[in-house]
Amino acid sequence: MMIGVRWLKVLRDLLNNKIRTLLVVLSIAVGVFAIGMVAGTYEIILRDLSSSYKAVNPAMATIYSSSFKEEFLESIRKVKGVSGAQGQRTLSMRVKVGPDKWQKLEMAVIPDYKDIQINKLKLISGSWPPPEKQMLIERSGLSDIKANVGDEVEVESSDGKKRSLRIAGVVHDINQNPTAFSGRIYGYITLETLDALGLKWELDTVNITVDGDPPSEEYIAQVGQKVWEKIEKSGRKVFWMYKNKPGEHPAQSMIDALLMTLGAMGILSLILSGFLLVNTISSLLTQQVRQIGVMKAIGASTKQIIKMYLMYVIIYSLLALMIAVPLGILAAGVVSKFIASYINFDISGLAISYPVLAAEVATGLLIPLLAAILPVVRGARITVREAINSYGVGSAGGFGTGMIDRITRRMKGVSRPVLLSLRNTFRRKGRLALTLITLTVSGVIFISIFSVRDSMMLTLDDALDYFKYDIEIDVKNWSRVEQLEQTAMNVPGVSKAESWSFDGARLLKSDGRESESTEIVIMAPPSGTKMLKPIVLQGRWLVPEDESGIVINTEVLKDHPNVKVGDRLAIKLSKSDKQKTYWTVVGIVRGVMAGPFVYANYSYFSNVVGKPGQGINVFAVTESRDPDVQMQISKTLEKHFKDSGMPVSRIQTMSDLKAQIQSQFNVIIIFLLVMALMLAIVGGLGLMGTMSINVLERTREIGIMRSIGASNWAVRRIFIIEGVLIGILSWGLAMIIALPISKLFSNMLGNAFMHAPFSFTFSVGGAILWLIIVIVLAAVASFLPAWNASRLSIREVLAYE
Repeated sequence: MMIGVRWLKVLRDLLNNKIRTLLVVLSIAVGVFAIGMVAGTYEIILRDLSSSYKAVNPAMATIYSSSFKEEFLESIRKVKGVSGAQGQRTLSMRVKVGPDKWQKLEMAVIPDYKDIQINKLKLISGSWPPPEKQMLIERSGLSDIKANVGDEVEVESSDGKKRSLRIAGVVHDINQNPTAFSGRIYGYITLETLDALGLKWELDTVNITVDGDPPSEEYIAQVGQKVWEKIEKSGRKVFWMYKNKPGEHPAQSMIDALLMTLGAMGILSLILSGFLLVNTISSLLTQQVRQIGVMKAIGASTKQIIKMYLMYVIIYSLLALMIAVPLGILAAGVVSKFIASYINFDISGLAISYPVLAAEVATGLLIPLLAAILPVVRGARITVREAINSYGVGSAGGFGTGMIDRITRRMKGVSRPVLLSLRNTFRRKGRLALTLITLTVSGVIFISIFSVRDSMMLTLDDALDYFKYDIEIDVKNWSRVEQLEQTAMNVPGVSKAESWSFDGARLLKSDGRESESTEIVIMAPPSGTKMLKPIVLQGRWLVPEDESGIVINTEVLKDHPNVKVGDRLAIKLSKSDKQKTYWTVVGIVRGVMAGPFVYANYSYFSNVVGKPGQGINVFAVTESRDPDVQMQISKTLEKHFKDSGMPVSRIQTMSDLKAQIQSQFNVIIIFLLVMALMLAIVGGLGLMGTMSINVLERTREIGIMRSIGASNWAVRRIFIIEGVLIGILSWGLAMIIALPISKLFSNMLGNAFMHAPFSFTFSVGGAILWLIIVIVLAAVASFLPAWNASRLSIREVLAYE
């Protein structure tokens, strides 16, 4: 009978105080939801990205070389360790995407569509294989090309000739960066269409897979080097080799970093919800101290009471799990689809993951129980005499004798209700401390996230300010610098023009072999150029006296992390007949998410590549700052260069480049805002829980104040001021702590995504927004329970326990 009565009491207490129960349940649910969402998202992505990627049998190494016939692949397949080899050709073209608007088109020529064994394509719609004079389009570029299956589009090859190709179908190529990120549209044609374009039936790329399941990266490099040597022994030139991590999508590391950050915030949310639980259980034990004494007086043991009050926690947790688990599953599906759309892969659908479910249940039960165990044990150990003599919820040992009380007694010109609010704020110092920790941590993370967001945007602005030109024009053939610059200056609206030299390059290893990393672009501006405003992180920028001196950006360090200022590098240039050229690193500048760049002085570099006084691109500054006007000027420039006998291979405005870089930032920013929202909810619930407990504990005091003439509004105002004071205190603490944490967080994410810290700025807007949030939350959190208490009759509140 005793057992049944005990559990009935637990249920009755929970139902009689629905607001308190709801706040605790929601607080736990937010943390569990975050963990479930992140863990579920990670499992879905790990499952679908991995399976989708493996299904296409991705190349483990790709070697780019001079042209070869398809028959040459047979000799490569015989290289020891090679399990498969497939050739293709890559053409750099342009496709017309609007009136006088062209976009990069990376065209892959595949010899045999019926026998694609490596980097397989998935047909979404249309014809397979594409008929002659038709092409397939990768699905991520459909919105840019603004055409459908069956439509004809105009393409331009590197020789400047324009032809029409019909879109035969749409495919999914998981190996390609989405068009939104790369700015390229991807197309696929047959050898017959290559012939129709007036080009030879030749290939220039070898994709290989190697033995092993899975093979190590070292083994892939060894086999790739054997293929490299095989190609060179055949008299052909190898430009570079790219290796993939076996079985891992190239974007996996970025996804891991994002989800780990979000997961850490989820665990932090759950821990902070534990503080509200501690406050709630402590308040409940204080409120029911006489009931505990009575239960002990009639035979209840300390162990039985501990079990009973831990049952409150278990019920809170179970109710939270009922809310959080299904919402976490749904959110995981939404977030997974969002990430998949950016990375360009498909999600197979939602599924209940038992490991994720077990993690949610374990954390949702364990963390609240750990948080509650200390106050429960401490409260249950009270003796019968101490319990019967307790004053209950209104007691606060030492109240009126503390430092705050002495300070408030000396304050002049402040109304008694405000003084009462000041004193009550510090009445329960332990509860205040837990509430301040919850709100302060929430505020620190909230402000830090907004600071990181603003720092990212400042980094983007710095990146754009890095380039002091508005339009970049690449011409197909080398021309005199003076001719290039004058041709650009002849176009109305252009205020300045400058021609540079550039070349593709590879860093050489100590044994003379080319590195297997991404190809590097060497840009050679004239000495004293005003078209660049680099952010120097180490060393210095180029000076006119530098001949073999170079400056590298941080993107180069991604593949060559050991390179430092003062190092002498051996570099192989694409346009130079020399097998090796030697350069000394004089500085390192911040990269701008545009790839690995090396900068050298034009006068020296142009001689090295055998093109003194010549350039192959032009950078133009326009008089107008309007992106639409700049786009129109770019179209005029393209026509003018063509009419002058210098056809353009590529033209890009800085506004287009900004949109491309911005799309790479958007994913991170959206995730950061989700994190900020989660922490704001937890902090708000913590404050609301504390104020509800404070009001409930002082219900009898409310009755006394009303009995001596205090109006309902006067009573409510005391609690509102108290809540606002707590909010402002937490905001002040958060401001102090947020500055270094924001800097640390910004540096960590910058190094993770750009291999250099973001340009840091503290978000004043984020700090002000958090101040507004905590004030509004404090007012609402205080008003609602005080309003409920003020509706009770004087007799009811004086009899409240």
